[in-house]
Amino acid sequence: MYLFFIREFNDIDHITPIVWKMRRDNYPVAVYCLNPEYDLQSDYRLQFLKQLSIKVSFIYDEFGQALGLWHRIIRLIGKTCFGIVNKLNHHSRSLFSNAFAALRRCAQKLGKKCYKRSREKFYNVSWARNVLEQSGAQVLCFDHINPDRYIADIFLRAATEKSIPTLALPHGVFIYTNSYVRTGSAEEDRYDKFNRFDYIITQNALRKEVLVRAGVNREKIFVLGSARYCDEWMTLNTSILPRTMKTNTETPGRLKAVFMTTRFSYRIDVKRMLKTFDLLSELEGMQMVVKPHTRTGNEAKVYENIPLTNVADFSSVELCEWADVVLAIGSSIIIEPLKQGKPVLYLKYLHENTTQYEEFGACWTIHDETELKDTLLSLQDNRTKVPYTDENVNRFLSEIIYGGRGERDVLGDYESFIVNRAVSRT
Repeated sequence: MYLFFIREFNDIDHITPIVWKMRRDNYPVAVYCLNPEYDLQSDYRLQFLKQLSIKVSFIYDEFGQALGLWHRIIRLIGKTCFGIVNKLNHHSRSLFSNAFAALRRCAQKLGKKCYKRSREKFYNVSWARNVLEQSGAQVLCFDHINPDRYIADIFLRAATEKSIPTLALPHGVFIYTNSYVRTGSAEEDRYDKFNRFDYIITQNALRKEVLVRAGVNREKIFVLGSARYCDEWMTLNTSILPRTMKTNTETPGRLKAVFMTTRFSYRIDVKRMLKTFDLLSELEGMQMVVKPHTRTGNEAKVYENIPLTNVADFSSVELCEWADVVLAIGSSIIIEPLKQGKPVLYLKYLHENTTQYEEFGACWTIHDETELKDTLLSLQDNRTKVPYTDENVNRFLSEIIYGGRGERDVLGDYESFIVNRAVSRT
């Protein structure tokens, strides 16, 4: 059995295509969630995998039988609390939002206490070894997770004891070309985690070289491209994506634009970004919306009173399909509109980093607010006239999606790599 461990929206985005490919080719796969708070039922990608008869569950539910009655009680309480939290998240903008928020906080606090207690008392290396034996694990596939998150550490230790290979798969697309892209983190804090894995997969040579410079063993790192953004998966993802946006309220002739933001820790000038929201709200003849980053967390409060429509609940893929133009700072989501041939505005003035897509000249680089306003006005008149070329876009896409190797079979390469590392269970 090939085990895949998930925890959040982003890593699920990049791991699901690999699981789907291996299941289609009749390899035994299972997906286990390490994050007890994640809403498995509301994730369309995981439900898609379930429809293919793939086991998708919390690791704590599938292998907790031998832990005794007390574990089952604590697990039930914690699971119920997190279920309440997830249900209340869907009512965050209701008339009773304040009451729901208070109940949500209480349920989340109790749920976390239950999980912490279970983690301390029940989830140890002995239990992890039992999981590997029961499942017949041949390979363990994680994302680029810190081993101290959830119970990743105990599985890494158990896998080492049983000589089962461990892989770290990408949970995003790395596009930054400068050093220290995040505030408050040092190189050793960010990359020591990779020493625990037997193999580390990156999408492109840029990410590989960053890890090597940080001290990760070059021989452990392999460039396989982006499973999330390869043509095979993007085509399928479009077909399974739930459609939630209504288009009958649109005003004909208005320029539709979506601003994809980035987490503030990536050296974002938040005050200037908020001023940019004010500027965009004053432009006539445009329908402008904002999509906060999927890992916004506590930063979500910043978006509560902005003068633009917050579309956090909508899929980034669907928003890119809807929009005439996409605005971004440091997000790999620009791959979606670039592949659709839509204009992408890169707001360089809102952060201190440099990106691979600006160095490839694959987008419209905006240096200040005046240039942003003038650019949007020009796109109102002509939505296809941009200062960058298709050649530059294709060079960027080749590097970022296919690891600089043209139209490679990305999912096939991932599958072959994982299968070839598997230990025999016969």
